[in-house]
Amino acid sequence: MPSRWFRISFVENAFRRFVTESDRTLDSPRAAETLGLVLAFYREKRAQHSSVADEGDGLLWQWGPDADAARFTVSLTRQLIREDAEPIVQFTVALAYRWTPARRALGRGHEWCFDPKPPGITEFERVVRTSAAYRAVASATPTELTIRTDTI
Repeated sequence: MPSRWFRISFVENAFRRFVTESDRTLDSPRAAETLGLVLAFYREKRAQHSSVADEGDGLLWQWGPDADAARFTVSLTRQLIREDAEPIVQFTVALAYRWTPARRALGRGHEWCFDPKPPGITEFERVVRTSAAYRAVASATPTELTIRTDTI
């Protein structure tokens, strides 16, 4: 199997390996670098048994309060759906920040991308990087980085 492919159940390991192979770390994450890594992983690595054409491999940009509304979070989630209708896998890289009045005013929101090739991914990246949510955290230091995989 070509190195550009990974098994859905090992998406988190594949991402961590991708970060290492890119000679980067997530030890002191910032929004720009973290976003860049997740977008590059989406552009370059395909999941086995999922179809981009059928929206089986997409990216979701989200922002807003975390579950207990204690912090403001931004995240990119890669949603993977197997062609054989197995459970949906969601791989998320999230950055949490302290609340500020400006961040609180942003509320909640999201944007989807189902095209890892230009112009689709290029437009998605432009939308994310020019969003008010991204600008609100671009120069801030996150209080926490979370990488997780969920099955729904």
